[in-house]
Amino acid sequence: MKLYNTLTRSLEPFTPLKPPAVTMYVCGPTVYDVPHLGHLRSAYVFDVLRRHLARDYQVTFVRNVTDVDDKIIERARQEGGGLAAACQAVSTRYLQAYHEALDRLGIQRLDAKDEPLATAHVVPVMTDFISTLLIKGAAYEAKGDVYFAVRKFPGYGRLSNRALDELQAGARVEPGEQKQDPLDFALWKAAKPGEPSWNSPWGKGRPGWHIECSAMSTKYLGEAFDIHGGGLDLIFPHHENEIAQAQAAGKPFAKYWVHHGLLTVNGEKMSKSLGNFITVEAALKECGGQPDVLKVFFLSTHYRSPIDYSPANLRAAEGRYRRLVNFFYRVMNADLPTESGEQPAPAPVLNLQDEFVKAMDDDLNTPRALAALDGLVTAGYASSESSHRMIASKYMSTLGKTLGLFKGLVGTRLSREQHELLQQREKARQQKQFKDADQIRATFAAQGLTIEDTPEGPVVLPKS
Repeated sequence: MKLYNTLTRSLEPFTPLKPPAVTMYVCGPTVYDVPHLGHLRSAYVFDVLRRHLARDYQVTFVRNVTDVDDKIIERARQEGGGLAAACQAVSTRYLQAYHEALDRLGIQRLDAKDEPLATAHVVPVMTDFISTLLIKGAAYEAKGDVYFAVRKFPGYGRLSNRALDELQAGARVEPGEQKQDPLDFALWKAAKPGEPSWNSPWGKGRPGWHIECSAMSTKYLGEAFDIHGGGLDLIFPHHENEIAQAQAAGKPFAKYWVHHGLLTVNGEKMSKSLGNFITVEAALKECGGQPDVLKVFFLSTHYRSPIDYSPANLRAAEGRYRRLVNFFYRVMNADLPTESGEQPAPAPVLNLQDEFVKAMDDDLNTPRALAALDGLVTAGYASSESSHRMIASKYMSTLGKTLGLFKGLVGTRLSREQHELLQQREKARQQKQFKDADQIRATFAAQGLTIEDTPEGPVVLPKS
């Protein structure tokens, strides 16, 4: 397998530090608002990477939750009441919203131990980390604040490929900051009235944003780990600062840096100020409530590239997904020999399986991997042998698990009674007896199934 490493700006063979173990850390959500589709693209990219790695390795995947932050505090102020309690209420509510969004898309949740909260690791994890930086001379205290001294870290700017002189031109000292250099960044912020705060050797306060990831990633994955992931927008300053903090503290830190492209809406960067903020609920409504359509939309573009959310692109993803599902469904519900799966797979199917794995090994090339699934459908329809169609559908199911697709479809093989009901509904529709047809649809709905009418005939799928 090869992964593009942002740190070296090259495609590199993936060699874990301690195989067969693989350790991966991803910057998670700042929980101050409902998640948007960009957050879910990020979660899905790394879920797919984790699934693919798990074919050959034992993966430990950690994703933090930022539950204390300027944005959370500002939202809490807007809601009123005691600020510290309001901050906790805000972060709890929006973390739940994030988890619900993951559930809607069928993205695997992490165990609580693999999704650490920043507030649970301020003392002593972050304060000890900051103390180490002070002892090593990489940081300094200033009236209750603690700053990282950027110019004392020789490699600063390597990840983002920026020179210090270039960074200096855009740097500034905000009112109230005690920086010795505009490039320096906060490790610890002195407490302000009413804000959440913790005790520390420098007085009451709270951690800066960047320190939490350096501290928590090394706590849970060790001083050196395999993969650090996030969006391109995190390369600078967040990830650049993480490297500086960790290595200045004597920790090797991440070997591979994996960054995904951003989500745009009709060609513009998604943002609240532009009014193009797409929630998960809105996106699901746009594609008929089917989460796998959104997944196909994500998979159709390489993870490192930007992806544009538009009605045309969603329609293309929906059409592609329907073709995959229709074939899968029809094979499952055809009268085929049950022993067909035990027969050897035909060469076209084996070749497509190999192509899928090669594509995923090539820096997670999901457009090529998705094309291999398209090829399985074509090969299945082209085969004159029903057993080959069954084998093609089983390979689709197996490979689809790596992409998180087709969940629940295996359980939609219809009973004889359901087949008969479906035939009755078709007859009722032909005779324009729509009330009878709707009653049959309601019967399926009560069983957790939905009927979708396609040009090739009705398809029964699990309700999303």
